[in-house]
Amino acid sequence: MPPDPPATDANDAEDQGQGAGPGAGDDRLTRLEQRVEMIADAVNRLLPGSHGEAQQRTEERLDRPTDVQTAVRAELERRDRVAAEQAAADTERRERADLATAVARLQEQPPAPPVPRRTRMLGWGDGRP
Repeated sequence: MPPDPPATDANDAEDQGQGAGPGAGDDRLTRLEQRVEMIADAVNRLLPGSHGEAQQRTEERLDRPTDVQTAVRAELERRDRVAAEQAAADTERRERADLATAVARLQEQPPAPPVPRRTRMLGWGDGRP
């Protein structure tokens, strides 16, 4: 016995374009176009702009520094600034100490006591006690 043909209802016939008359396929096509337009409108409302614009917005959002990054960068800059100020202060203190030492050496020294003649004649050293 041959198998029975599958049963179809009226909706399946309309969806497959086998309507009752010659204009049934056009009606189906019009309904599908309207549904596609409704879906496209809904997508445009939910996701404004094109794919390129959405990608650009995403890239801008990802390139933007986060609050943590901003805080870390500010702290690092503060640390570098404090270290530079401290290094400058240390350099200035060293320069002042060097200048004070140089000035102390340039001050007039009292003359050394003369070496007695007897010490020089006998060759007993420099004659200092």
